[in-house]
Formats: sequence, structure tokens, C-alpha cells
Amino acid sequence: MDFDTLAKKARRLAYEGKDYDAITSIVPTKQLSPLEQKELRSLINDFIVQYNLAEQVKNKYRTQILLGAMAFFLGVFILLFTYLRNENGYTFGLIVVLIGGYITKKGYDQYIKPVDFQDI
Repeated sequence: MDFDTLAKKARRLAYEGKDYDAITSIVPTKQLSPLEQKELRSLINDFIVQYNLAEQVKNKYRTQILLGAMAFFLGVFILLFTYLRNENGYTFGLIVVLIGGYITKKGYDQYIKPVDFQDI
């Protein structure tokens, strides 16, 4: 295998969540020159860091989805409360529902995008 193929395989393994030892045991580096071996080990470290940073970005969007859903259900609660008590708080409840739905949708749209280096 050539260097580029091994680097792509290492990147794929890193983005599957494998650690450094697991990647180095799977990716054969014996046929590479010592300089290429050193460069591949450096790339493996970079790929693992990129994966960890991408996971942090994913966690940010999970939190956004959770907060948006909480706002959405709070708005629904406000709507039901004002309806049952025959008060005039419909507008406020509807605004909270719409904002919560919008925040949840935006977070979900970003969350479902595949993890890639450009997102970091």
C-alpha cells in the first residue's frame, strides 16, 4: 500500500473513534520509509485531534437541540395554561413555541451533517 492509501485508512479509523494504539496496530507501516512512518504517525495524531474537535462541535448541536426542545415545550405549556385559564397570553406562548422550534430545527440540521475536517 502507498502512503496516501494508508493515510486515508488511518483517517477513516480515527473518525470511527479508534485510539492511537488501535490505529497503529491496524495500519501496516513496515513497508514505508522511516520518514513516511514518522509523517503517518503525525497524521494519525492530527486525525484523532480533528475527530475529538468534531465531536465537541456535535455536542454543541446536541445541546442546542435540547434547549430548543425545552423552549418549545415551555411554549406549549404556556399556550395550554393560558387557554385553560381563559387569559390573553397566547401571543407569548406562540412566540416561545416558534423560537424553540426554530432553534431545534437549526441545531438538528447542523447535527446531521457528517463529521468532516472543514467543520472544525
